[in-house]
Amino acid sequence: MEQVREMIVKTIITGQPIISHEYKISQPYCLDNSMAFQILGFDILIDSKYKPYLLEVNCSPSFRTDSNLDYHIKKNVIQDAFSMLNFSQERKVEMQE
Repeated sequence: MEQVREMIVKTIITGQPIISHEYKISQPYCLDNSMAFQILGFDILIDSKYKPYLLEVNCSPSFRTDSNLDYHIKKNVIQDAFSMLNFSQERKVEMQE
């Protein structure tokens, strides 16, 4: 898993200038870029010796599920995103007031 983490971090570092540029052109008047976020999908192949290979990175991954495992993984991804955004029913009510 450490090799997978390192691969993901290095890939994000490599793509950071492009991601930052995309945010700036989509929200030009938002100085702190706090109005947008993106979930990236990393497709990684792991061989019989547990060596990971990055196949592709999806900037708009599908959240359709084809199996119970797929559902579990994607549900956790969405829950983690909401958690990082401090998104809750209480915060929603607070922001609407």
